[in-house]
Amino acid sequence: MKEATVSAVIPVYNNEAYIAAAVKSVLAQTRLPTEVIVVDDGSTDGTAAVLKSYRDSIKYVYQKNQGEPAARNRGIRESNSEFIAFLDGDDLWCSNKLELQMEYLRQHPSCALVYTDMSTFDENGIIDASVKERFQMALPSGRIFHALFMRALFGSGSVIFRKECIDKVGYFDEDLLVGSDYEMWLRMARQFELGAVDQPLLMYRYHPSMSTRGLGLKMWKGVPWEVAVLSKILRLYPEAIDELGSFAVKRRMAKPYAAVAYAKFRRSELKDARPLLRKAIAYWPANSWYWTLYGATFLHPAQIAATRKLYRKLFASRKNSE
Repeated sequence: MKEATVSAVIPVYNNEAYIAAAVKSVLAQTRLPTEVIVVDDGSTDGTAAVLKSYRDSIKYVYQKNQGEPAARNRGIRESNSEFIAFLDGDDLWCSNKLELQMEYLRQHPSCALVYTDMSTFDENGIIDASVKERFQMALPSGRIFHALFMRALFGSGSVIFRKECIDKVGYFDEDLLVGSDYEMWLRMARQFELGAVDQPLLMYRYHPSMSTRGLGLKMWKGVPWEVAVLSKILRLYPEAIDELGSFAVKRRMAKPYAAVAYAKFRRSELKDARPLLRKAIAYWPANSWYWTLYGATFLHPAQIAATRKLYRKLFASRKNSE
């Protein structure tokens, strides 16, 4: 039986310090990809120079800077394979990633996409050996649209999917520069079965210049990026509101507003936190924590500091008495 073909697509922008390691992790797979496509999205550093020594092993594609979703789309269009696997230019694959995922797809022909758990690391070593365990997550398989809507379950570097799915769901949204991958996976999950290999096969790198640093708190066109993604999905599939339940949807929409507001609160950006909290409360008015945080934004920073000090003292006293 002919072995399935798979293209490893690596979008990269100004990652000269890490791109060689990313490429090496792909070329060291126990099940090698059919082709490795590196899409340089207009890098202005030494990325292109670093990749010169790998030109015999990769297909190097340069384009003017258009953003990550456009780079991913270019990689898909350049691919000649049945399957697409993504890796960001600063992350790494574990050596058996492709082997395990392609075997999963062979055993589950109805599955359109398979993802994995991941670990996180920085220059000092491993931070989280398993993101799944760190956040006490499940990695569901099958028709997982509802679970994926309620929580972003996986990183794009963990994904392999059937290229033919693009014919039904379309390409990455190039106007959505933040969260376009999450939006794409939700469209996939709406139409197809997804699967999971319950092992941390992607190594996600933390470093000062990473494009996704603080991703959870990023805004897009005036709203938290997750709200922008979820709002688009609900416009595409309005029936999902009844399926999920309007209360669950409203709570899901409230959480990104509250998360960004809390980050601003911790930085003493109190005026900026208030409108975000009003949005969160509008979605979830019964959440007492949102109201408490909103009230705290009207305190003087010195009062907030004193309250935090008292809380830490009371918490320490309680722990010592246990």
